[in-house]
Amino acid sequence: MRRSRFKLAHAALATLTVLGLGTGLAPSASAETFPISNSQLPLSPGCSFVDTTVPNEVLNHQLVPLPVGSITAPPELTIHGRLCLPASGAAKTVMLALHGITYTNQYWDSGYQPETYSFVRQMTAAGYGVFAIDRLGYGKSAHPSGALVTLDVQAEVAHQVLQQLRAGKIGGSPFQHVILVGHSYGTATSWLESSIYNDADAVIGTGWGSSIQLDPLVRFFSGFARNPAMIDAKTASAVGLDPTYFTPPAGGRDQDFLYVLSNVDQGMIDYDQNVLRDTVTLGEGSTFINRYNKLSLGAIPSTGQELSLPLSTHTEQIRIPMFLVDGEKDLFFCGPGAAHCASSQALQKEEAQYFAPAACIRAAVTPAAGHDLNLQHNAPDTYRTIRTWADQAVGPDGSQAAAYRSSCQAYSGTNGTSGPAVFGPLAA
Repeated sequence: MRRSRFKLAHAALATLTVLGLGTGLAPSASAETFPISNSQLPLSPGCSFVDTTVPNEVLNHQLVPLPVGSITAPPELTIHGRLCLPASGAAKTVMLALHGITYTNQYWDSGYQPETYSFVRQMTAAGYGVFAIDRLGYGKSAHPSGALVTLDVQAEVAHQVLQQLRAGKIGGSPFQHVILVGHSYGTATSWLESSIYNDADAVIGTGWGSSIQLDPLVRFFSGFARNPAMIDAKTASAVGLDPTYFTPPAGGRDQDFLYVLSNVDQGMIDYDQNVLRDTVTLGEGSTFINRYNKLSLGAIPSTGQELSLPLSTHTEQIRIPMFLVDGEKDLFFCGPGAAHCASSQALQKEEAQYFAPAACIRAAVTPAAGHDLNLQHNAPDTYRTIRTWADQAVGPDGSQAAAYRSSCQAYSGTNGTSGPAVFGPLAA
């Protein structure tokens, strides 16, 4: 069964690759203009690197169960992260930050112009703690077989790390409140984790949505299968890589599916290519499509309607407050013609149909931004939006959590035109 599952996973990723031939990532002439070694990656004030472990049993959490005894991995798997605290040195509320594919925890604490681009600095200044991890199979975390590192496994890892934060096993003191924060696949991870456990105080997603556009997805994945991570100069030194780990080819980060190119610093593109770029696993590439609520097939001409394929309903099981921030020009998740992101209210209305009222789903759109919100010139606008909602829904001391839960259904979901902080300059 394990071998057949591997073949199915490989076939799924290979299909994406074949579909994308001719539209893959092209080398960039500027790709080598910002060389920084991993040993030079900075930490913002109040941050320290912290390692924790999860049992290898997490690898048994698969969409298709594995045969008993088929896992071959060390008993404990290391999860590496950076724990960042306010100037006081303590926090009651911590954000567990989960990066997307091809990134690491550094996505949340940019070493390039950190006063502008560091999410960590903005949140710790507001009184929140942040624990940004390298998800399993990334950065300095453990690298078990990439065929086994799936969305389901990532959700279980996030759950166990969240519980460790509450129990005081990370940082030495229990955090009373935990907010899951994700970007892209990190948001998918937090949504799946919440649909199973509902154990965070709130969830903030960025760069994600309930439907996906095929064309940018195919372009994004098209170069991966031709570039195993174990032979790429940027990633080859990672311990434990096998042929089921991939990375985007060198060059070509300057793509419209990652940024609005008119709103990104060339230095940041180079930093993304030479410092932030990391791996993706075969297991992740083959287990996320079926977890979208729908697969967008495009607009129906002359009708204003969208043709789509229904998929998952797991988000209907979420019962904790949810917030989603997308870029106005996110090619992956804004729907045909970017209609879903025409305004914050349009995005909220689109997403509300996939969540129960108890999730109090709210949404915001960052203008002139693409998929990688933290890397755009106006990243601080996104951070202010996130902080505004976090302050409403939980607060640095957790004092808002109960009151928000008791009232949020009145101005969430389809009730998007009333209530506090109608988000975003594009709001009606």
